[in-house]
Amino acid sequence: MGTAALSIAFLQESAFVGGASFEWVAVALLIAATVLALVLLPRYVMRPRDRDALAHEISDPGHGAMLATFPAGLLVLAVAWARVGTMWLGASVGLTVSAVLVVAGALIAIGMSVVWASAQGRGDVDLAGVNGGWLIPPVMSLIVPLSIAPQMVAHPEQAPWLLVIGLAFYGVGAFLFLALFALLIARLALRPPVPHAMSPSMWIPLAPAGILGLALLRLMQAGVEVGILPEAAVTLGIVISAMGLGLGLWWSLYALGDLIRVRRSGGVPFHPGWWGFVFPIAALQLSLAALGAVLASTAVQSAGLVGFVVLLAVWLLVTVRTVAAVIRHARSPRTPA
Repeated sequence: MGTAALSIAFLQESAFVGGASFEWVAVALLIAATVLALVLLPRYVMRPRDRDALAHEISDPGHGAMLATFPAGLLVLAVAWARVGTMWLGASVGLTVSAVLVVAGALIAIGMSVVWASAQGRGDVDLAGVNGGWLIPPVMSLIVPLSIAPQMVAHPEQAPWLLVIGLAFYGVGAFLFLALFALLIARLALRPPVPHAMSPSMWIPLAPAGILGLALLRLMQAGVEVGILPEAAVTLGIVISAMGLGLGLWWSLYALGDLIRVRRSGGVPFHPGWWGFVFPIAALQLSLAALGAVLASTAVQSAGLVGFVVLLAVWLLVTVRTVAAVIRHARSPRTPA
């Protein structure tokens, strides 16, 4: 998710910075994200073979929601192929790959979110089990309209029903986000702090805060471009984007303060969950840059560029730590069976 989102960020910033080199970095990152997806895909596809273990993980309040990163990753990759892929291999190839990923990601997203919600409803979950990861299911629903918007522009004759589907998924994501975010606030106020290892999950609220406006903005722009919505519809996207950015920037200050507290009291051990820092920052940065472009505001676009630098630094840090961890694991002696 993080690498594909960074690919989109490079392409988006190329229009503001004005450099073809940014576009080719975007293509390289898209290739890397696609290769990683193909390498990791079998691990996810084989999970249903052990149904008992999968059911137990889904019902786990601490980690069950994290399984939603699979369809969310497919959907982010769909957005990247619709934007970066079309620039690289042409509209036909890019949009076809994107369409396949959108269908697969959306179907898995709906199924997984319903199963996860049912599992939590049947369990005996204490408020202390709630964490930022619970917002991932709403995030994957919000990414669907973001990935549908390019298809609307490419296929204007299909745009009306695609708009309805996009708004339907937007409703699922928006209302679930509001409900689960309130639950997260209650957990933070009424229970002890989350364990140090779960600290990266405190950055996840930045993702729906950013995508909430970005998805609606792109969907409204697509509707206006194909002529099924009035130009005033874009205003709604601008308003929601600005409101979401306000929430996201406020929450980033809160999450940063919490991270500093955790570091002073022992730090966060490195684990794959560190990638939970990357995509939320990317979502907020993409929304900020898109809003600046729509408003033609140099100040907002400059803020987006600052966010891009932060995103790139965090991605590099997590990537280096991940590669180092993989190398250490590969070099560690195997215990004979």
